Amino acid sequence: MNKATVDIVRDLVKLLEFTEPILSCSVLNGEVFIGVCSTHGVVDLGTIEIGGVPTKVLRVVNGNTFVISGTSCPVETEVFIPGPNYFHGTVKATDSELNQIEDSRKITTLVYLFEVLQEVKTRNPQATIGRTVDLVMFFLEDDFVGGDLTEDRYVKYINAMNRLAEDFVDLLETSNIIGSIEEQNYVTIPHAKAGFYDRLGHVKNLFSKNNFSGVELRITLPILKGGCIECK
Repeated sequence: MNKATVDIVRDLVKLLEFTEPILSCSVLNGEVFIGVCSTHGVVDLGTIEIGGVPTKVLRVVNGNTFVISGTSCPVETEVFIPGPNYFHGTVKATDSELNQIEDSRKITTLVYLFEVLQEVKTRNPQATIGRTVDLVMFFLEDDFVGGDLTEDRYVKYINAMNRLAEDFVDLLETSNIIGSIEEQNYVTIPHAKAGFYDRLGHVKNLFSKNNFSGVELRITLPILKGGCIECK
């Protein structure tokens, strides 16, 4: 029996955790600036781990620097970035699920797979792709920015969520269960306020639990027939 697409996506999202070598470090006025190759999906006031200890990030700079409180550089040589939380379902069902979660750390960073899914399958024995699925996914963070300045949301949330969405696409390209992903096969859409829009702008939030900002990813997922034994 084929593994469900929602479970395949879940397994892939679980891989969105990263260990980044510390490339540079400096201290200024009680703040420690830690340079890495990429900060991935971490946002201001997000959490990283240094030496296994959860550490709050005061802010993220240019997608390559974490700023934390402190008076000295860590002795560790790596930073660990935990993976996001994964949800799937209709908007109504997922909204109900989110409303039952009290700990915000179990909500964001949030990767949401929108359902209902339509799969195109083949029984051609010569085909290497067993099915293709058009996915609509959201990579979201809590929006704590006051006012309505869209640029602030890009700096604090959207840029980070775009990096995480691109990390996901990079992951697809190296997966042994996913076929070739071409550039024209995916679209990213920034959402200053994640929700529903008309021609004039934002109409309604995606979920009632929180205000979210982030990126919508639309991608056609080609799932290989023989990628791995548990997916057959």
